[in-house]
Amino acid sequence: MKAFSSFYLKIKNIFFSGGKGSVTDSRANLDRKLVYSLTKSRIPNFAQIKYLKKFLNPKEIWWIRLSFLVIIISLFFLGARFYTIHLATVSARGGEYSEALVGAPKHVNPLYSGFSDVDSDIARLIFSSLFKYNSDGQLVKDLADSYEISADGKTCVVKLKEGVKWHDGSTLTANDVIFTFNTLKNADYKSPLRATFAGVDIEKVDDETVKFDLSESYAPFTDLLTFGIMPQNLWSEVPAEGAELAELNLKPVGSGPYKFKSLSKDTLGQIKSYSLSANDDYYGGRPNIDTVTFKFFVSPEEAVQALNDNVVEGIGYLPKRLAAALTAKNSYQYYKLNLPELTAVFLNQKNNPLLSDVKVRQALAYAINKSSIVNDIFGGDARIIDGPILPENFAYNPDIHTYPYNQASAAQILDDAGWKVAEIIPADVVSLEQSKNKSKIKPEDENKLAMGAGRWRTKDNKFLTIKLTTVDTDENIQVAERIKQNWEALNIKVVLKTISASQIQNDVIRPRNFEALFYGQMVGNNADAYVFWHSSQVGDAGANLSDYSNKEVDQLLEDGRLTTSQDDRKTKYQRFQEIITDEVPAIFMYSPFYTYSQNKNIQGFNVSSIQIPADRFANISDWYTKTKRKIIW
Repeated sequence: MKAFSSFYLKIKNIFFSGGKGSVTDSRANLDRKLVYSLTKSRIPNFAQIKYLKKFLNPKEIWWIRLSFLVIIISLFFLGARFYTIHLATVSARGGEYSEALVGAPKHVNPLYSGFSDVDSDIARLIFSSLFKYNSDGQLVKDLADSYEISADGKTCVVKLKEGVKWHDGSTLTANDVIFTFNTLKNADYKSPLRATFAGVDIEKVDDETVKFDLSESYAPFTDLLTFGIMPQNLWSEVPAEGAELAELNLKPVGSGPYKFKSLSKDTLGQIKSYSLSANDDYYGGRPNIDTVTFKFFVSPEEAVQALNDNVVEGIGYLPKRLAAALTAKNSYQYYKLNLPELTAVFLNQKNNPLLSDVKVRQALAYAINKSSIVNDIFGGDARIIDGPILPENFAYNPDIHTYPYNQASAAQILDDAGWKVAEIIPADVVSLEQSKNKSKIKPEDENKLAMGAGRWRTKDNKFLTIKLTTVDTDENIQVAERIKQNWEALNIKVVLKTISASQIQNDVIRPRNFEALFYGQMVGNNADAYVFWHSSQVGDAGANLSDYSNKEVDQLLEDGRLTTSQDDRKTKYQRFQEIITDEVPAIFMYSPFYTYSQNKNIQGFNVSSIQIPADRFANISDWYTKTKRKIIW
């Protein structure tokens, strides 16, 4: 420390001393005055500093060098820390993305896109809507800047965002919304959305505001306003009878994040690719990726092969059966998206009176090993569900009665309900067959003969038998076989029946020609389950497959549609779930995932739940293939 103090004083005297002292000091002062007359700066310059060695000893020189080393190291670490904390890799504009789809586009417009997943996928990127579903499957505003629903729920006023531009540069106004809505409702256009808006009218408030008038209150009305808005100035020139053939179907103009760029056809006139370019004027912010191209194939197998051959970077849907066909599995991201679809075993008590006993229905529910089905048959590509409303829904009730796999509990419930196990040995069957050939046999013996040899549940001279029906797809048959095994382990006779998808509606569902039906329904994220469980929806025209009827459930579903209070709706729908799961008109099984696959070079995908496959593009503006370094404070 003493050496350092001496060193400091020496430096000070060399450059800054100006006081009185010895003759030497006086001579030094004169030298300094001469130096100061040449330079007014009191900070030593490089020319002065280089003479330090003549005034400092080696030890002092060593201290200076050490100090400079410490300063350099400190600056290095400060720079590294700044780089680590404030310099980040972020998405950058540019690049392309290509995706394989099965099929080909035909009507890329909101009037008809609902007929085809391909049309719906492309339309999702080109057109905007008043409301849309976000990455979590929740309804959010899109073109709507704000909205207000009247106290009686019969009026919905929507104010549009200002300055929204069509892809041709013109401004989107309330006139476009009114034109699109009235076109959808016009029977001459034959849009599948027409029935959705029966009893709803629209009127213009001003250039940026529209008002919807409903004949009766419908709480989730805004969920219906997710159709794309079309430009009036272009479509008004197309007559209704020619709408399906208009060029605008394949070269559309919208206001979404991407706009039509080009399409290519093969020698037979079939569309093979369809390219979109980023919309620089998109009100939601220009997407990162410059170009999105869809390439079309006739089968999922061809689409997967295109992915293997690096012809595309993603595939619209990856069937589980083809996942193993991907050759470079580690090169892809596999996204399992929640899909608002549930599968259940719907129980028809009218066709099988034995199912009228709630104890029997509960036992059947406990007997099914849903975990085994999801893991063994679907490889985890599905999630177990326990009720009619899915977990991501705002009204989901986590406290409903569940039926985890428990054969012992199921057996005990049947025992307590009087269903005892009786054995029919092969010799008895032979004897009954011989008796039947000779003369009439008793009804109870006829039942035994129909059951065949085995240990079966019986009560009041009736055997517990169930006919299980399903669509004849590989997965459905595997699941139905597993259910059959689980129920027969309880000594219940099960007869499995399969039917083609083309016949299921007319031959089974509409006439309710089943006892137990394993089937899937698209229920949506809307909590409104009226069409699936209200008693008005029983019979051949409704979707209440179990023909379930409960006055309290009816009232809850009616009130849930009418009230505009989210809290009140939640309370009513949670009670509805409790009743359904207690009474077990259906055994809820699982909800399949929608598997979406992309090359790992595509970054930014952040979707977890979808309503329809096209919703996988909910955050496409955030996707990116290129990056840059950016200072972030």
